[in-house]
Amino acid sequence: MSSHLSKHQLTEKFYELTMLFNIEARSKEDAPLAYQGQGNILLALEQEDGISQKELAQRLHISAPSTTEFVSKLVKKGLVEKTKSPKDGRVSLISLTDEGRANLKQMNQAELDGWDYLTDEQQLELNNLMEVMIAGMDKQYSGSDHQRSISEIKRDYMNNKK
Repeated sequence: MSSHLSKHQLTEKFYELTMLFNIEARSKEDAPLAYQGQGNILLALEQEDGISQKELAQRLHISAPSTTEFVSKLVKKGLVEKTKSPKDGRVSLISLTDEGRANLKQMNQAELDGWDYLTDEQQLELNNLMEVMIAGMDKQYSGSDHQRSISEIKRDYMNNKK
């Protein structure tokens, strides 16, 4: 599929699917954090709990100030807690609280249903293909100027969802 027309068709289908998923995500009001920055923090902590804010920012490709803001809001909501690192007292480690874990269960129940149109095998195949594309494009746009742009795009997207 190397022809320009085929890539154009893929791009159109990608944007159409993105719009449909956005429509579905907006209808999932029972889990308001699921598709926002704070929700991404919770999901990252679900994968590895007790990591630093710097590590969270790097994993999620968001700025340190945005990470600080999201974590502060989650602390106020009682969903995460900050503790000093035993190795370096200057570093705060972020961990899920029991309430945060309960919120994650609620988020997982509110997952988008569009994926149900694919079999488990198709979902795995699509996931693998997306990982290849993300890795390639991430490498292409790994410079600090691009990272700033990515952070700005994510921030603008999140602000428009409110």
